[in-house]
Amino acid sequence: MNIVFFGTSEFAIDSLTFLNESKHEILCVVTQPDSRRDRGHKLHVSPVKKKALELGLNIYQTENINDEKSVKFLKSLNADIFVVISFGALLKMNILELSKFKAINVHPSILPYYRGAAPIQRAIMNGDVHTGVTIMEMKEKLDAGDIILQKKIDIESNWNYGILSNVLSREGAHLLMKAIDLLEIGIIDRIVQNEAIKTYAKKIDNQEKYLNLNFDSKKIVNIIRGLTPKITPLLIFNNHYLGIIEAKAGNDLYESAKVGEIVNIDKKQGILVKCGNGTIWINKLKPEGKKSMSFIDFINGNKIKIGDILKNKEEI
Repeated sequence: MNIVFFGTSEFAIDSLTFLNESKHEILCVVTQPDSRRDRGHKLHVSPVKKKALELGLNIYQTENINDEKSVKFLKSLNADIFVVISFGALLKMNILELSKFKAINVHPSILPYYRGAAPIQRAIMNGDVHTGVTIMEMKEKLDAGDIILQKKIDIESNWNYGILSNVLSREGAHLLMKAIDLLEIGIIDRIVQNEAIKTYAKKIDNQEKYLNLNFDSKKIVNIIRGLTPKITPLLIFNNHYLGIIEAKAGNDLYESAKVGEIVNIDKKQGILVKCGNGTIWINKLKPEGKKSMSFIDFINGNKIKIGDILKNKEEI
């Protein structure tokens, strides 16, 4: 098939690579415009653009993918199918209907569960033990198209957002290749999504990076896993932010201790902190203005003792 590939984030790279190595032809890669950010206003290109340049593929960028100019350009490509993965903008019907086959999407959840912007993060943060990937036909309504293929994936208890995203990206790429081959020979069924059971995975709000030790220990650990490594969850220690990169729930309750109190320091297990319900062992940290480090390096470089208090942001 002749394909136009829409993608922006890291999650789309495996699919782009698989397609490029297949019998199919990528006519063009459509990705979000370059942006200037950080203090130096350095120009940043999307991960997909970086990969497309590496592969020598044609690239198209625009501020408005649904405008007349974009429609005219995409129509001129005479594509068999549009593949859309983590693109970053909603495509209207005037775009979705331009290709011979209906546009398809790789979504990292078992639809109709976790439609929306943050399905991987929300699955981990909610303590789910499995998730998956879905290949669906696209419509204007968010993540509501007919299902072509799905694959269920178990979530290991030590996986964070970065690990699960990589797993789903790879599995999604394999499933995409299978779906395109089946569509090409016309032997694939579609399943209409059950609207009665749909759920949404809302975008991660900036305030969610501030941990709340009043929560249950398992919930806190799941939030840490769901945010890292893309976002660093934060507590306060000695009036400075302290990033919590890795943690696990403890078995001891320490019911008489205060929330946030360090109740044990073990050179094999970590720094044990009292939560609203239960405890967490902190294993990897990121002090303010420094790189991430093991709890052993943190202990060796900081004055920290049993009885010290880690605080939530609102407590300072």
